[in-house]
Amino acid sequence: MTTSLSISADQQKLLANATRIQIIHLLNEQEYTAKEVADQLGKTAGTVHYHIQLLYNGGILELIREQKKGGIIEKYYRSKSTRFEIKDKNAAAPSSVSTNLLLNDDEKKQFLLELEQLFVRWESQITQDNDKKEYRVICTFEENK
Repeated sequence: MTTSLSISADQQKLLANATRIQIIHLLNEQEYTAKEVADQLGKTAGTVHYHIQLLYNGGILELIREQKKGGIIEKYYRSKSTRFEIKDKNAAAPSSVSTNLLLNDDEKKQFLLELEQLFVRWESQITQDNDKKEYRVICTFEENK
């Protein structure tokens, strides 16, 4: 399991974009340049460079190395994490999880099915543990406009 990176509310705003989430996951697996990330995602180099700069300046990505190639300096980035928790002095532990995903209709249906199966798995657990507390779990699934 990936270690969570503690982030500020301002850094959390950087994560409210599905393309940036994809970039973070791609750069968690391997270091890439903005051009290589753009090729992997099928997006323009300019668009990806913009998002990478926001993530880098926001402390979500780190610059691993620079390499001169034909008069151009290539910059290779990596993600610091793929899981994040908001810094909150009052909270004992993170209790909210969110992400932005790029999904087609079939992927959306599959995601919701798997989420429902997860609920059923936990709802059907029966134990004699007296230390349990009741929690309400709320999930919203809405299209970003």
